[in-house]
Amino acid sequence: MHDVTAFELAEVLGERNDGFMQMTIATLDQKADRVHVEKLAEISRRPVIWNALAVISELPVHRDVMAWLTDVRERGLRVYGQSTTTEAPMFFTFEDWNLWDDSPAWREATLGTVEERLAKLRDPEIREAMRRKPTMAGASGPIADVVLLRTSQAGDKQYENLKIRDICQLTGKDEIDAILDIACADGLEALFYAEPFKNHREWERELVDYQYGLAGVSDGGAHTKFFTAGRYPTEYLTKWVRDLAWVQLEEAHWRLSAFPAYCAGFTDRGILKVGAPADIVVYDYANLEVLPPEVAYDMPAGEWRRVQRARGYRYDKETGVNSGRLLRHGS
Repeated sequence: MHDVTAFELAEVLGERNDGFMQMTIATLDQKADRVHVEKLAEISRRPVIWNALAVISELPVHRDVMAWLTDVRERGLRVYGQSTTTEAPMFFTFEDWNLWDDSPAWREATLGTVEERLAKLRDPEIREAMRRKPTMAGASGPIADVVLLRTSQAGDKQYENLKIRDICQLTGKDEIDAILDIACADGLEALFYAEPFKNHREWERELVDYQYGLAGVSDGGAHTKFFTAGRYPTEYLTKWVRDLAWVQLEEAHWRLSAFPAYCAGFTDRGILKVGAPADIVVYDYANLEVLPPEVAYDMPAGEWRRVQRARGYRYDKETGVNSGRLLRHGS
């Protein structure tokens, strides 16, 4: 029934000849997902964004996705990958962490109030279930590579800035006990750092350079307490273009502006031409820089989020003049 609804909506987009769709991988059966996406693109004749094209394991499985996307495009279907072109390290405490929910045992153990989660995470039987059904840790790399950044517990201070694998060697504990003992001792407030999978440089370059891949996965604010992937435009210009010279600057501008505007169906955005709004970014290329992460208490009801600001842009201060208007498909 859900497929039927999606196909009906895709048909409406085709009749109107506007709009686009985005598909976030919803099942572990990517073959079925791909068939579904191809059908949506065929019915609508509109762009479909596949989210996400990323390196998520210690094997180059992204190449299979890229081969499929290339084949689809060669068959005339407008399907594009949303490429993870930012490294997006995670900062988290077990007060909020939920990105290991691919494991039913981890998902159940991290639900509830702080008191309820503490009780579950201390439970030997629940920990054993975590060992039997471990997380794939696709969002953050292996648990063994997670780093303890900060704890208020004097007995665990000696382990700050060490990876869990190193803490295991020092304590004789396994990964589950090592990370959860530290987290529980600190009332779930211990701060951890998790890097994405570190793979061959050519894998990263394949994502950055892929012709049918949209640059960057900002995550749209979905995980505001964990990472700051919205920095991807600045990181793209500084890391991939300026420092590594993987992409020419002119092409980078096209990838960061005209290409996504095209996929979204905007005909007067993303490029400079007569009659188009003058949306221009002015920056100091040599001194462009992504600044360190920080916490900003600027959400409703006093909530906080992690942000990363940039240095090197001009005219990037808010004027207080709210003259914007809603953008719609086309002009």
